[in-house]
Amino acid sequence: MFIAEEKIKSNISEYVLYMWHIEDVVRAYQFEIAGVNKNLIENSGLSLVQQLQMKNWYIDLIDKMRKARLEKKGHLEEVNEKIAELTLLHSTLLSAIKDKEYIALYESAKPEIEELKKRSELKTFEEGADGERKSTAVKNDVVACFNGLYGLWLLRLQKKKVSKETEEAMKKISTMMANLTTKYHAMMSGN
Repeated sequence: MFIAEEKIKSNISEYVLYMWHIEDVVRAYQFEIAGVNKNLIENSGLSLVQQLQMKNWYIDLIDKMRKARLEKKGHLEEVNEKIAELTLLHSTLLSAIKDKEYIALYESAKPEIEELKKRSELKTFEEGADGERKSTAVKNDVVACFNGLYGLWLLRLQKKKVSKETEEAMKKISTMMANLTTKYHAMMSGN
């Protein structure tokens, strides 16, 4: 909770990645606040008042995720809204503003972004309500970048080997996203 509040103000991309992680944590604890409380909140070193605030934040989060039917996958609407804002800014920087610095970073990362989108096409089919299989492949550049960054973070967390090529590809994407994040915060502050 405290980290999310800080990240949304200081680094919107880190906020999105952090919230994706928190959603996965909630799923790992099977939406049971008792496990979250025992293993995360009580051992946090926070004051009792802060622990209560954090517990209430998790309870609210669990409730929102259940109401949105995010038990297995998907993201909270408030997180998706931030991604939509970043996507709009991304498009605006490329086409309306024609920001030379951002365009250069995007062009550098574009092959890697396209590869991430192509990989998502290969493994993302789900059955619709009508029983028909439909693609859920990522078509959005910003979402593809977040998927790549989150995947890299998970690999590192699991202490899995990351190839030099992957590291180099993700460095390009990370640099582009850092620039997008900086421009997002400048835009939000009116600059």
